[in-house]
Amino acid sequence: MRIDHVQIRVPNFEETIEWYKDKLGFREQVSWTVKALPGLRIAYLELNGFRMEIIGGNFTSKRKAPANFQEALNVEGYGHICFEVGNVDAVLAELNKRGVSTFVPAATYPLGNTWRRVSFVLDNNSNVIEFGEPLTMTKPQRT
Repeated sequence: MRIDHVQIRVPNFEETIEWYKDKLGFREQVSWTVKALPGLRIAYLELNGFRMEIIGGNFTSKRKAPANFQEALNVEGYGHICFEVGNVDAVLAELNKRGVSTFVPAATYPLGNTWRRVSFVLDNNSNVIEFGEPLTMTKPQRT
């Protein structure tokens, strides 16, 4: 078994597709509608074998942007997606250049007997996205 996709529901279908393409480098695989679900638009976006399903239309409520990371962790259900990257600081610097604000600055955390450097941003709909370096047995030298 392997993961096929993660789905997010958005109030701004086209804008969200463009955000993920422009900011993170996703490409649109396919976009479609389903006759049994009138008013909905659906698309698959893909990046390095990872697929996101974007669903828009007939929107009834909007997610409130979390004020801080603790508030984001207090919401029940799926919390965020995480992309493993080779260098969190380099990815964050590039995203900042592309107009994506940092939600949680890059930091290195102990996880049991391992270490991991991570940072978080919000997408255009306040969904939390984490970027994390691979686990290491020694603390990375960056602070």
